[in-house]
Amino acid sequence: MGRYRVSTLQAAALCSVLGAVGCASAPPAPLTDLALARTAIDQAEHAGAARTAPEELSSARQRLSDAERLQRSDPDMARTRAREAQSDAHLAQAIAEDARTQVALSLARR
Repeated sequence: MGRYRVSTLQAAALCSVLGAVGCASAPPAPLTDLALARTAIDQAEHAGAARTAPEELSSARQRLSDAERLQRSDPDMARTRAREAQSDAHLAQAIAEDARTQVALSLARR
């Protein structure tokens, strides 16, 4: 019986270590991905994507909304949706910048 006696202090230490390991292995909240997606959407809006790439911008906004909804219940899926939102926003921004370049080019050729 003496071989398996554990003091209260040892048990508390073991619980602390196991608790710390459990917290360390939990996936972090997708806050960075959400912030990057929001920034990309803001940049696309400032580039004029609402006018030139409304579908892509709308998709980015919807995916960001999905990511925000999922961030507590499914952080991995939230992270995926946030990254998709960021990609959609980058596409919208590229389309907007291309449209602006085409207008400038057209005006320069006159």
